[in-house]
Amino acid sequence: MARNGTSTTLRTALGISLLVAGLGVLIQYSVGVPGFPDIPPGPIILGVAGILVLALPRYRWVIVAGLIAALFVTVGGLIEGSVWGRLGEPGRFDVWIGVFMQWAGQAVALVSAVMALTRDHRKAPLPR
Repeated sequence: MARNGTSTTLRTALGISLLVAGLGVLIQYSVGVPGFPDIPPGPIILGVAGILVLALPRYRWVIVAGLIAALFVTVGGLIEGSVWGRLGEPGRFDVWIGVFMQWAGQAVALVSAVMALTRDHRKAPLPR
């Protein structure tokens, strides 16, 4: 449960950053970046997680779900490896802005999720 304004702000940042990251992946898909599957899972995973975080602010588990979604897509992107070439070539602005939105959104999502979990954990009452 959100306990104060900072926790609410962190949850909102997490939800919006997940949606921005999902939109970034969707932009890359729509402009024809090679290597995407017919139905890319990134926008679905990030979008559903972002909607859950924003729609269910009273539950801690949605923060964990948002963190897992961001970690899953981040690790998958790093393993796949072509992000560095697309990010390093701003000449194709449509591709570059999609990559930038995805990775900036994922970075903010990871940081805000960890901060929200840490803050909520410190303020949680100890079990008896």
